[in-house]
Amino acid sequence: MKKTVLVTGGNGFIGKRLTDALLQAGYKVRIVSRHAPRIQPVNPDVSIVQADYQSVDSLKKAMQGCSMVYHLAAAIFGFKYEDFYKANAQATHNMVAAANATSSVERFIYMSSLAASGFADKADKPRLESEDPKPISDYGATKLEGEKALSELNPNITWTIFRAPIVYGGSESGVSKIAAWVKRGLMVNTSGNGLFSFVYVGDLVSALAAVPTTAGTEKQIFFVCEEQNYPWPVFIEQMAQAMGVRKPFMPQAPSWMLHVAAAAYSMIARLTGAQPALNYDKIKEAMIPGHWICDGSKWRNLSGQQFTPLKEGLTKSFSKK
Repeated sequence: MKKTVLVTGGNGFIGKRLTDALLQAGYKVRIVSRHAPRIQPVNPDVSIVQADYQSVDSLKKAMQGCSMVYHLAAAIFGFKYEDFYKANAQATHNMVAAANATSSVERFIYMSSLAASGFADKADKPRLESEDPKPISDYGATKLEGEKALSELNPNITWTIFRAPIVYGGSESGVSKIAAWVKRGLMVNTSGNGLFSFVYVGDLVSALAAVPTTAGTEKQIFFVCEEQNYPWPVFIEQMAQAMGVRKPFMPQAPSWMLHVAAAAYSMIARLTGAQPALNYDKIKEAMIPGHWICDGSKWRNLSGQQFTPLKEGLTKSFSKK
Protein backbone atom coordinates (compact mmCIF):
# COMPACT_ATOMS: atom_id res chain seq x y z
CA MET A 1 0.00 0.00 0.00
CA LYS A 2 1.37 3.40 -0.99
CA LYS A 3 2.14 5.89 1.77
CA THR A 4 0.71 9.40 1.50
CA VAL A 5 2.93 12.48 1.72
CA LEU A 6 1.65 15.98 2.49
CA VAL A 7 3.30 18.80 0.52
CA THR A 8 2.70 22.46 1.33
CA GLY A 9 3.56 24.81 -1.50
CA GLY A 10 2.90 21.87 -3.80
CA ASN A 11 1.63 24.14 -6.57
CA GLY A 12 4.79 26.25 -6.52
CA PHE A 13 8.08 26.29 -8.39
CA ILE A 14 9.75 23.63 -6.23
CA GLY A 15 6.58 21.88 -5.07
CA LYS A 16 5.36 20.85 -8.50
CA ARG A 17 8.67 19.19 -9.27
CA LEU A 18 8.82 17.57 -5.84
CA THR A 19 5.34 16.14 -6.36
CA ASP A 20 6.51 14.48 -9.59
CA ALA A 21 9.61 13.09 -7.86
CA LEU A 22 7.58 11.67 -4.97
CA LEU A 23 5.13 10.04 -7.36
CA GLN A 24 8.04 8.42 -9.18
CA ALA A 25 9.30 7.16 -5.82
CA GLY A 26 5.98 5.38 -5.24
CA TYR A 27 4.16 7.77 -2.89
CA LYS A 28 0.73 9.30 -2.99
CA VAL A 29 0.88 13.09 -2.70
CA ARG A 30 -1.61 15.38 -0.96
CA ILE A 31 -1.08 19.04 -1.83
CA VAL A 32 -2.17 21.77 0.56
CA SER A 33 -3.90 24.77 -1.02
CA ARG A 34 -5.17 27.88 0.68
CA HIS A 35 -8.07 27.94 -1.77
CA ALA A 36 -10.70 25.33 -2.51
CA PRO A 37 -9.60 23.31 -5.55
CA ARG A 38 -11.82 23.77 -8.60
CA ILE A 39 -11.01 20.27 -9.81
CA GLN A 40 -8.92 17.43 -8.50
CA PRO A 41 -5.85 16.21 -10.48
CA VAL A 42 -6.39 13.47 -13.06
CA ASN A 43 -3.72 11.32 -11.41
CA PRO A 44 -5.47 9.29 -8.66
CA ASP A 45 -2.27 9.38 -6.58
CA VAL A 46 -2.45 13.18 -6.30
CA SER A 47 -5.07 15.11 -4.34
CA ILE A 48 -5.50 18.73 -3.34
CA VAL A 49 -6.90 19.71 0.06
CA GLN A 50 -7.80 23.17 1.27
CA ALA A 51 -6.31 24.27 4.59
CA ASP A 52 -5.66 27.43 6.55
CA TYR A 53 -2.06 27.78 7.75
CA GLN A 54 -3.28 29.86 10.67
CA SER A 55 -5.57 27.08 11.91
CA VAL A 56 -4.10 24.01 13.60
CA ASP A 57 -7.41 22.15 13.30
CA SER A 58 -7.53 22.82 9.58
CA LEU A 59 -3.97 21.53 9.15
CA LYS A 60 -4.72 18.44 11.28
CA LYS A 61 -7.53 17.50 8.91
CA ALA A 62 -5.19 17.93 5.94
CA MET A 63 -2.54 15.69 7.52
CA GLN A 64 -4.79 12.77 8.45
CA GLY A 65 -3.30 9.56 7.10
CA CYS A 66 -0.05 11.16 5.94
CA SER A 67 3.21 9.54 7.02
CA MET A 68 5.47 12.40 5.96
CA VAL A 69 5.23 16.18 5.64
CA TYR A 70 7.20 18.44 3.31
CA HIS A 71 6.69 22.05 4.39
CA LEU A 72 7.71 24.23 1.45
CA ALA A 73 5.14 27.03 1.63
CA ALA A 74 6.64 30.41 2.56
CA ALA A 75 6.50 34.14 1.92
CA ILE A 76 9.60 35.46 0.14
CA PHE A 77 8.21 38.96 -0.28
CA GLY A 78 6.23 41.05 2.18
CA PHE A 79 5.41 44.64 3.04
CA LYS A 80 6.30 44.42 6.74
CA TYR A 81 7.70 42.02 9.35
CA GLU A 82 4.25 40.77 10.33
CA ASP A 83 3.69 39.49 6.79
CA PHE A 84 6.80 37.33 6.98
CA TYR A 85 6.14 36.20 10.54
CA LYS A 86 2.60 35.03 9.82
CA ALA A 87 3.57 33.06 6.68
CA ASN A 88 6.97 31.70 7.70
CA ALA A 89 7.07 31.44 11.48
CA GLN A 90 3.50 31.15 12.76
CA ALA A 91 2.46 28.86 9.92
CA THR A 92 5.34 26.50 10.70
CA HIS A 93 4.51 26.46 14.42
CA ASN A 94 0.96 25.53 13.44
CA MET A 95 2.20 22.82 11.06
CA VAL A 96 4.28 21.34 13.88
CA ALA A 97 1.33 21.44 16.29
CA ALA A 98 -0.83 19.69 13.70
CA ALA A 99 1.83 17.04 13.08
CA ASN A 100 2.11 16.38 16.82
CA ALA A 101 -1.64 15.78 16.92
CA THR A 102 -1.63 13.43 13.91
CA SER A 103 -0.59 9.90 14.82
CA SER A 104 0.32 8.89 11.26
CA VAL A 105 3.08 11.51 10.79
CA GLU A 106 6.57 10.03 11.17
CA ARG A 107 8.80 12.57 9.40
CA PHE A 108 8.80 16.36 8.89
CA ILE A 109 11.01 17.98 6.24
CA TYR A 110 11.33 21.77 6.24
CA MET A 111 12.50 23.89 3.33
CA SER A 112 14.51 26.75 4.81
CA SER A 113 16.96 29.22 3.31
CA LEU A 114 20.53 30.47 3.45
CA ALA A 115 18.92 33.72 4.60
CA ALA A 116 18.09 31.99 7.90
CA SER A 117 21.80 31.43 8.49
CA GLY A 118 23.05 34.79 7.26
CA PHE A 119 25.86 35.88 4.96
CA ALA A 120 29.53 34.93 5.01
CA ASP A 121 32.05 37.61 5.92
CA LYS A 122 34.85 36.19 3.78
CA ALA A 123 34.87 34.71 0.28
CA ASP A 124 36.96 31.72 1.38
CA LYS A 125 34.75 30.88 4.37
CA PRO A 126 31.22 29.98 3.22
CA ARG A 127 28.58 29.51 5.88
CA LEU A 128 28.51 26.15 7.69
CA GLU A 129 25.54 24.47 9.33
CA SER A 130 27.43 24.45 12.63
CA GLU A 131 27.73 28.25 12.79
CA ASP A 132 25.32 30.31 14.87
CA PRO A 133 22.67 31.80 12.56
CA LYS A 134 22.78 35.56 12.04
CA PRO A 135 19.91 36.50 9.70
CA ILE A 136 19.81 40.13 8.64
CA SER A 137 16.43 40.27 6.89
CA ASP A 138 12.90 39.74 8.12
CA TYR A 139 12.58 36.87 5.68
CA GLY A 140 15.69 35.20 7.09
CA ALA A 141 14.69 35.81 10.72
CA THR A 142 11.24 34.31 10.24
CA LYS A 143 12.58 31.30 8.32
CA LEU A 144 14.95 30.71 11.24
CA GLU A 145 11.97 30.92 13.60
CA GLY A 146 10.37 28.23 11.44
CA GLU A 147 13.47 26.07 11.89
CA LYS A 148 13.28 26.48 15.66
CA ALA A 149 9.64 25.38 15.62
CA LEU A 150 10.75 21.89 14.62
CA SER A 151 12.28 21.43 18.07
CA GLU A 152 8.67 21.26 19.33
CA LEU A 153 7.95 18.07 17.36
CA ASN A 154 7.12 14.92 19.30
CA PRO A 155 10.14 12.62 19.79
CA ASN A 156 8.58 10.01 17.51
CA ILE A 157 8.63 12.44 14.56
CA THR A 158 12.03 12.86 12.89
CA TRP A 159 12.88 16.10 11.14
CA THR A 160 15.28 17.39 8.52
CA ILE A 161 15.98 20.97 7.45
CA PHE A 162 17.35 22.02 4.06
CA ARG A 163 18.74 25.52 3.61
CA ALA A 164 18.89 26.57 -0.02
CA PRO A 165 20.70 29.58 -1.49
CA ILE A 166 19.48 31.03 -4.83
CA VAL A 167 17.30 28.42 -6.54
CA TYR A 168 16.99 28.70 -10.31
CA GLY A 169 15.34 26.68 -13.02
CA GLY A 170 13.48 28.95 -15.41
CA SER A 171 10.13 29.73 -13.81
CA GLU A 172 10.98 30.70 -10.23
CA SER A 173 9.33 34.02 -9.43
CA GLY A 174 12.51 35.86 -8.44
CA VAL A 175 14.91 34.48 -11.05
CA SER A 176 12.32 34.75 -13.82
CA LYS A 177 12.05 38.48 -13.09
CA ILE A 178 15.83 38.74 -13.37
CA ALA A 179 15.70 36.87 -16.68
CA ALA A 180 13.13 39.35 -17.99
CA TRP A 181 15.50 42.26 -17.27
CA VAL A 182 18.43 40.39 -18.81
CA LYS A 183 16.37 40.01 -21.97
CA ARG A 184 15.70 43.76 -21.93
CA GLY A 185 19.44 44.39 -21.76
CA LEU A 186 19.62 46.01 -18.33
CA MET A 187 20.56 44.56 -14.93
CA VAL A 188 21.53 46.65 -11.94
CA ASN A 189 24.48 45.25 -9.99
CA THR A 190 23.74 45.53 -6.26
CA SER A 191 26.34 43.09 -5.01
CA GLY A 192 29.65 44.65 -5.95
CA ASN A 193 32.28 41.91 -5.68
CA GLY A 194 30.08 39.61 -3.61
CA LEU A 195 29.88 35.88 -4.31
CA PHE A 196 26.74 33.74 -4.43
CA SER A 197 25.88 30.07 -4.04
CA PHE A 198 23.33 28.52 -6.40
CA VAL A 199 21.33 25.33 -6.71
CA TYR A 200 19.52 24.08 -9.80
CA VAL A 201 15.90 23.28 -8.94
CA GLY A 202 16.20 19.72 -10.23
CA ASP A 203 19.09 19.09 -7.84
CA LEU A 204 17.21 20.58 -4.89
CA VAL A 205 14.19 18.39 -5.62
CA SER A 206 16.40 15.30 -5.90
CA ALA A 207 17.87 16.09 -2.48
CA LEU A 208 14.45 16.61 -0.90
CA ALA A 209 13.09 13.39 -2.38
CA ALA A 210 16.15 11.45 -1.20
CA VAL A 211 15.71 12.29 2.49
CA PRO A 212 13.48 9.29 3.39
CA THR A 213 15.98 6.79 1.96
CA THR A 214 19.20 8.50 3.10
CA ALA A 215 20.56 7.37 6.46
CA GLY A 216 21.85 10.08 8.78
CA THR A 217 19.32 12.80 7.92
CA GLU A 218 17.43 12.67 11.21
CA LYS A 219 17.51 15.93 13.19
CA GLN A 220 20.03 17.45 10.79
CA ILE A 221 20.35 20.75 8.94
CA PHE A 222 21.88 20.74 5.46
CA PHE A 223 22.93 23.41 3.03
CA VAL A 224 22.20 22.16 -0.47
CA CYS A 225 24.09 23.81 -3.31
CA GLU A 226 26.63 23.48 -6.08
CA GLU A 227 30.23 23.38 -4.87
CA GLN A 228 31.43 26.46 -6.78
CA ASN A 229 30.38 30.04 -5.97
CA TYR A 230 30.03 32.85 -8.50
CA PRO A 231 30.10 36.66 -8.69
CA TRP A 232 26.77 38.17 -9.69
CA PRO A 233 28.05 39.45 -13.08
CA VAL A 234 29.13 35.90 -14.00
CA PHE A 235 25.66 34.59 -13.15
CA ILE A 236 24.07 37.25 -15.33
CA GLU A 237 26.52 36.73 -18.18
CA GLN A 238 25.95 32.96 -18.21
CA MET A 239 22.20 33.50 -18.07
CA ALA A 240 22.40 35.83 -21.08
CA GLN A 241 24.41 33.21 -22.97
CA ALA A 242 21.84 30.53 -22.16
CA MET A 243 19.04 32.82 -23.36
CA GLY A 244 20.92 33.69 -26.55
CA VAL A 245 21.01 37.43 -25.82
CA ARG A 246 23.81 39.92 -25.25
CA LYS A 247 25.14 40.49 -21.75
CA PRO A 248 23.07 43.34 -20.30
CA PHE A 249 24.40 46.71 -19.27
CA MET A 250 25.13 46.42 -15.55
CA PRO A 251 25.57 49.73 -13.72
CA GLN A 252 26.37 49.72 -10.01
CA ALA A 253 23.36 51.03 -8.12
CA PRO A 254 23.86 53.31 -5.08
CA SER A 255 21.89 52.47 -1.97
CA TRP A 256 19.57 55.47 -2.26
CA MET A 257 18.50 54.34 -5.73
CA LEU A 258 17.73 50.86 -4.45
CA HIS A 259 15.56 52.25 -1.67
CA VAL A 260 13.68 54.45 -4.15
CA ALA A 261 13.16 51.49 -6.46
CA ALA A 262 11.97 49.31 -3.57
CA ALA A 263 9.46 51.95 -2.50
CA ALA A 264 8.17 52.25 -6.07
CA TYR A 265 7.82 48.49 -6.51
CA SER A 266 6.04 48.17 -3.17
CA MET A 267 3.60 50.93 -4.06
CA ILE A 268 2.79 49.30 -7.39
CA ALA A 269 2.41 45.92 -5.70
CA ARG A 270 -0.04 47.30 -3.17
CA LEU A 271 -2.14 48.79 -5.96
CA THR A 272 -2.07 45.70 -8.18
CA GLY A 273 -2.01 42.95 -5.57
CA ALA A 274 1.15 41.46 -7.11
CA GLN A 275 4.35 40.52 -5.32
CA PRO A 276 6.96 43.30 -5.49
CA ALA A 277 10.05 42.45 -7.53
CA LEU A 278 12.06 44.42 -4.94
CA ASN A 279 11.18 45.49 -1.42
CA TYR A 280 12.71 46.88 1.77
CA ASP A 281 13.72 43.42 2.96
CA LYS A 282 15.58 42.48 -0.22
CA ILE A 283 17.52 45.74 0.08
CA LYS A 284 18.83 44.53 3.45
CA GLU A 285 20.07 41.35 1.80
CA ALA A 286 21.52 43.19 -1.19
CA MET A 287 23.56 45.67 0.84
CA ILE A 288 25.52 43.20 2.97
CA PRO A 289 29.31 43.66 3.37
CA GLY A 290 29.99 40.05 2.48
CA HIS A 291 28.87 37.05 0.43
CA TRP A 292 25.74 34.91 0.16
CA ILE A 293 27.63 31.62 0.09
CA CYS A 294 27.34 28.32 1.92
CA ASP A 295 29.18 25.01 2.13
CA GLY A 296 27.05 22.11 0.90
CA SER A 297 29.66 19.40 1.48
CA LYS A 298 27.82 17.93 4.49
CA TRP A 299 24.92 16.85 2.26
CA ARG A 300 27.08 15.96 -0.73
CA ASN A 301 29.32 13.71 1.40
CA LEU A 302 26.37 12.02 3.09
CA SER A 303 24.26 11.45 -0.02
CA GLY A 304 26.89 11.22 -2.76
CA GLN A 305 24.73 13.54 -4.85
CA GLN A 306 26.32 15.34 -7.80
CA PHE A 307 25.21 18.89 -8.51
CA THR A 308 24.67 20.64 -11.82
CA PRO A 309 27.23 23.38 -12.65
CA LEU A 310 25.70 26.83 -13.07
CA LYS A 311 26.33 27.12 -16.80
CA GLU A 312 24.75 23.73 -17.49
CA GLY A 313 21.80 24.46 -15.24
CA LEU A 314 21.15 27.82 -16.87
CA THR A 315 21.31 26.20 -20.29
CA LYS A 316 18.70 23.65 -19.20
CA SER A 317 16.58 26.47 -17.81
CA PHE A 318 16.69 29.07 -20.56
CA SER A 319 18.07 27.62 -23.78
CA LYS A 320 15.58 27.65 -26.68
CA LYS A 321 17.26 24.65 -28.28
